[in-house]
Amino acid sequence: MEYQEQDYVRELRQVELSSTLPDIRVTGVQRVRMVVEVDSEPVFDEWLTAGDTDQVELHDLRDLVEPYAYRRQTVTLHITATEEDNTVKLDATAQVVYCEADMGDTVAADYLQTHFLSILQGPKLTAPGRLEILPAQGTGAVVTTPGQPGQLPASTATCTARYSDGTTQEFSVGVYLQGTHFTEYDASPDNFTATGKTLVGYTIAVGQRSQDYEIDFSAGDCAPILLFFNSFGVEEVVYCTGKHVVSPTFKRSMAYVGHHQRNYRIDETREFRADTGPLTTAMANWLDDLFRSRLVRVANVYDGEVTPVREVVITDSKSEYSNEDDAIPRFTFTYQYAQRNHNVVDLQRAGRIFDNTFDNTFN
Repeated sequence: MEYQEQDYVRELRQVELSSTLPDIRVTGVQRVRMVVEVDSEPVFDEWLTAGDTDQVELHDLRDLVEPYAYRRQTVTLHITATEEDNTVKLDATAQVVYCEADMGDTVAADYLQTHFLSILQGPKLTAPGRLEILPAQGTGAVVTTPGQPGQLPASTATCTARYSDGTTQEFSVGVYLQGTHFTEYDASPDNFTATGKTLVGYTIAVGQRSQDYEIDFSAGDCAPILLFFNSFGVEEVVYCTGKHVVSPTFKRSMAYVGHHQRNYRIDETREFRADTGPLTTAMANWLDDLFRSRLVRVANVYDGEVTPVREVVITDSKSEYSNEDDAIPRFTFTYQYAQRNHNVVDLQRAGRIFDNTFDNTFN
């Protein structure tokens, strides 16, 4: 059987994910001016000449659009193809949502209305005192300009909390952050507690989207707490519950100054080794988004507020696990401060060694 390359050419939909943008083909032409605009800013403007097939093609549209979508999360893409006699052969507009994950033949509008802006496909483990951010596409505003793609509306979020005595209770869910094109909901477990009851889990629903959370009562201190930009260009939080090691190294340059030897330059590198702790399969698949993220920050969490401390870079990671019955995913990785000066003092955590809760144990 002869292998045939998949045809990625199709019409541009009103809503597209940047990772699955199609190639553009214009047929029945000899020479056209192809213009690609992102948020009304031209990023491609060339005359293209057809071959024997009387058609022109624009490949790798993702490479043109994605850098802009990464910075803005969602952009408006406008493509025109005009012949030399000013005949318009193509005039297409789409709302492009940043996405690094390959979604195959998924229809973007359907996906965004039924899924949150996360690759997590299963329950998320959490614990009391943690901040949980749940991002969804849409802001509640709807764009109705003729010929323009519609803004996906964000629905009201609700929570169904489950308690150890078998009862449930309904809550409204507040907004943590309102972006230009997305909404981050405050899905922290402390928002859904009830007097005299023990919270064991809850489900956040936003329109057709839902996300389950399960309370992990064995979760101890968290070190580190990391904020990272995920595959959709929005922030998520990860809490590592395993062993955390700080391993500073110093490179000293020495010389004799007069009659005495001096360290005239000392370069410090603070390397941190982190352990995620035990993970479920769904969370293990999700956590790879941390290791592929281009922007990661170590953070503190106080009273439901997250405070980024410093940007860090992950220098090494091991996220291997198997399908054996007794295999429990558990990842390790190393990171260090992204800045040149590693002599970092955090005045908000005076006296604390690794995490927000360590020194509170004996209060």
